[in-house]
Amino acid sequence: MTVKSSRWQKALILSTALILAALPAAAAQEWEVELTDQMLREYDCEVAFFSQVAERSVDGDLVVIAKVHCIDKRTFDALRDSAFKPFEIHPCENPDNRVC
Repeated sequence: MTVKSSRWQKALILSTALILAALPAAAAQEWEVELTDQMLREYDCEVAFFSQVAERSVDGDLVVIAKVHCIDKRTFDALRDSAFKPFEIHPCENPDNRVC
């Protein structure tokens, strides 16, 4: 084995390890999966992405507030104050309303 191939192998192993270490961070949160499913069932919305996400622990419950963006450009506000409840979802009727 040459020094050059040894360095290449070490670099490959290191880069693979870094990629694998980052994978769990990219996994969706449980609430994201639940909200995505609820949006599809209740509003026929395929979620493109979430924005303005706030996660807070209040009295032991995870409170989640998020803006949901569908692939068809509709936008919704979602709130859940307990992991045992469904999200409260409110459509943003006026797309120019940035506060919705």
